[in-house]
Amino acid sequence: MKVICIHHRLAGLTSHHFNEAHGFAREFDRRGKKFVLMVNHHAPAHIVAELNAHAVLDDPTFRMEWSFEERSRRFVDMLHRNVDRRVRAGDCVLITISTQLEAHALTRWLQELPGRKKPWIVILFLSDRWNRSGRDEYERQIAEFRTLNAAIASLTPEDARKMLFFAVTDLLAEELSGLLGTRVDYAPMPLPYVDPQLFPTAKRELDLPRVAILGGTRREKGSYLIPEIVRACRSHVQVEFVVHLTNNTLTAEELEKLERLTGEPDVILIRQPMTLPEFYATLKSADIALFPYEVIPYRKRTSGVFGESVAFGKPVVATPGTWLAEQIEAGRAAGVISEDLEPDSIARAVARCVAELEPLTRSAQALSPEWRRTISLSAFVDLIETQIALRSQNEHPTRRWWWPRLPLRRKSRERDR
Repeated sequence: MKVICIHHRLAGLTSHHFNEAHGFAREFDRRGKKFVLMVNHHAPAHIVAELNAHAVLDDPTFRMEWSFEERSRRFVDMLHRNVDRRVRAGDCVLITISTQLEAHALTRWLQELPGRKKPWIVILFLSDRWNRSGRDEYERQIAEFRTLNAAIASLTPEDARKMLFFAVTDLLAEELSGLLGTRVDYAPMPLPYVDPQLFPTAKRELDLPRVAILGGTRREKGSYLIPEIVRACRSHVQVEFVVHLTNNTLTAEELEKLERLTGEPDVILIRQPMTLPEFYATLKSADIALFPYEVIPYRKRTSGVFGESVAFGKPVVATPGTWLAEQIEAGRAAGVISEDLEPDSIARAVARCVAELEPLTRSAQALSPEWRRTISLSAFVDLIETQIALRSQNEHPTRRWWWPRLPLRRKSRERDR
């Protein structure tokens, strides 16, 4: 089997795209499978070279001046131009950052391929974007899902067998199963991990507990609250903050407030995208990882930085109602959940975490091995290989739901939207 990975938004070091692609290349090489990586044509030459990638892709997904049909058609055309000549039946086309647009395009592309070229297609959804911006945006995206649902329903049984849909949380998988009209299974985050001991600890100027807020600064991550959280902490606990400031969706005013933290004695701002060794060294140097995330975007969505923090054995502070808080409540991660999303409440949660830092750190380190085993890129690849093997056993499916239904990882709880 050859694995062709579609990473059309990978154009730099920001987000987890680079880390994930780097991990997939190592993982499939270890398993003796050829790995072909396709990234955005804007990716810098040194990144393309390091990943041994093909920088040939565009990203029409969020070009909202075009209709859903037009964006889908452009994506299908892009697949024909760049993937057709490389793919054969039995190969696997993998996309781990899918929305309904990419899923629709891949469904149509599979229908248009000749039988000798039809691969397995693995589609991973990361988030429920349609639930974030009010009724009008919800209805617009639900109409797109109806189009995707109809396309999936029009597949032949043989083509339907070739498409595997996954989501990174149980709640998201459950909702998507209804929207797509076909089974969507839970899959662990495809996070590659390293041994923290392989990286030096970043230099520390102050002998204070260090709180890290890493990853891109976005409004949905509560990044606009960071200045107020820093100031609120001074009334409750003495800590040092290290903040990764690579702006994504903050307004100019919000960004300016963040930048005013420059030069304050208890704050370190990292302004440039970090290489993997720099990121790991910074995470290793922290005592606590803080996630002041908003609830709606992170109720059914995971966080890569959170996953890496748990894998590194770090206590975490999270906001209530999020998937992150759920991991603490379930005993899969060690840390503290704030009472609400107000800066003072988050500061009190940081103070509680500092007060219990030694036992929480011991607990975090004890939980790390199980997290690394079950929530990882290797576990994700194990799952898709198992699913493909199961489907390969049935060459002539007679009904749409012929394949074995894997149980959800846990019973999901109904919550208000």
